[in-house]
Amino acid sequence: MFFALFKTTILILLAAQVTHAVVYDKWHGMEEFGKIFIEEEQKYNWFEAWNECAIRNMTLIAVDTVEKNAALDGILRKKFAKCPNLWIGGNDLGEEGKFIWTPTGKRFEFSNWQKGQPDNYKSNEHCVHYYNIADFEWNDAPCSSKIGFICEENHFLRLARRDLDIKKNFIDQLFAL
Repeated sequence: MFFALFKTTILILLAAQVTHAVVYDKWHGMEEFGKIFIEEEQKYNWFEAWNECAIRNMTLIAVDTVEKNAALDGILRKKFAKCPNLWIGGNDLGEEGKFIWTPTGKRFEFSNWQKGQPDNYKSNEHCVHYYNIADFEWNDAPCSSKIGFICEENHFLRLARRDLDIKKNFIDQLFAL
């Protein structure tokens, strides 16, 4: 009886360890850009992916600068031998050919399109994703396609947290005098 209980406990602890490792493997820090969450195993359309990010109090990532792209590219290349299909926060749903970052509402000033993209194939491609046949570059695809996604911390919450940290440090310095 004791041996069976001991064996069951060990199996539960091992299962918890494996589950714990898998969950944390999806979370990554991008220094000044905050935390990101990469879901490659489960597949969602663009809108479902947006909701999955919202559940985590996050948004689909806006890869809106060269620096942010470089930081994300480094993480993706370490994590994946080959680029997976992953939704990001860009689309041209409002006006054809005018891509915006949904998390910020800003138009693309930086892009990382695969050569020949975006092409709006069959007039049905409006959402942006990392493309599995490209070298960690983007493609436009039907928003209904089921693929993985990348979330980032809510931009405004990250800025508010940074602002609170600055104020806290100021108050701590005042009371240290």
